[in-house]
Amino acid sequence: MTSVEDWIKNEGIVIIRQIGIKNGQKILDFGCGSGVYAVLASKILKNTGKIYALDSDEEGLLGELIDKIKRYKIKNIEIIKTSGEISIPLNDEFVDVVLIYDIYHLLDELEREMLIRESYRVLRKGGFVSYHATHIGGEYNIKLEKIHAKMKENGLQLKEKLEKPMFHWAWIENSLIFNYFKKS
Repeated sequence: MTSVEDWIKNEGIVIIRQIGIKNGQKILDFGCGSGVYAVLASKILKNTGKIYALDSDEEGLLGELIDKIKRYKIKNIEIIKTSGEISIPLNDEFVDVVLIYDIYHLLDELEREMLIRESYRVLRKGGFVSYHATHIGGEYNIKLEKIHAKMKENGLQLKEKLEKPMFHWAWIENSLIFNYFKKS
């Protein structure tokens, strides 16, 4: 099994590129936590784009992201600290990509619906929502068919399904990633 450190150094950036992150994009990392994906995306974007790392910081993880930003002198990540509401404080059609990675299962049904609607609102035409499918079935009652239907209902069309090793809490596991595009 790959260690988290090895994955971040060797595989993470390659996988993020394969998911569709590229130069010049504006990216919203919703529920960014300690910023693993935000930091990887920042390496791809360099000075050509921006990552908006949004979280409530209920678990104190934003401090870890702030430390990484300072340590690596990252200039293209802007932290958006919320009080836990689903409302995204960005303009309509503002970002190219919304990352929903390992957060969806923590939301109730109403919050999930609101997140999909808000993601659609802030997403530019032709942009996409990338969903890292974690905690499928089980205690969180996450059903892929329901997610696909909700995305479609809200104007987001499933375009890609990828299977990749992904960061999940404190380990790397084979995961499904679904990219839903906003029709242009």
